[in-house]
Amino acid sequence: MSPHVQAQLATIHPPDRVVAFIDLVKSLRWPVVAIFVLMLAHGPVRSVWELVPGMPAQANAPRVVMAGALPLKADPASLPAATDEVVQTLRELDGELLRVFLDMDQTAIYCGALDAEYRVGMRRLAHLGIVEARNEPERGAACAQNAVMTDHGKRVQTYIISLTVSLLKG
Repeated sequence: MSPHVQAQLATIHPPDRVVAFIDLVKSLRWPVVAIFVLMLAHGPVRSVWELVPGMPAQANAPRVVMAGALPLKADPASLPAATDEVVQTLRELDGELLRVFLDMDQTAIYCGALDAEYRVGMRRLAHLGIVEARNEPERGAACAQNAVMTDHGKRVQTYIISLTVSLLKG
């Protein structure tokens, strides 16, 4: 501190120091209120700011999530759009059923009746309209009852593949 300020502080008596402190607190209350209001309004102001053309939109910036050592890039602009029908089907698939579905080939014919115990996953896929059960005696006894992927199933599988590629390659 400068000698001049030190001399002024030395001349202030203890009761005057209390008054000076109270004046300091009074003078700081409006800046504190303003800072508090700005902190509360930061989110909405930022959202409005991002709507202005030409301004950087941080909300739409790609987000990278690490799956172990594998980076997944979630860029909303590069993600494929799904139809309502595809979205509804994907919501109904659980993890095990999704594995069964992704193991399927779009052009393969799966021989055997869907009512066999080991075909539970295929029956559930048929219920969702992803697989169609067929009875084709011309294929012989071993493959007369079979199942094939429907066009809807092909659209769902193609969407899952497109989504995976978008996440892996951004």
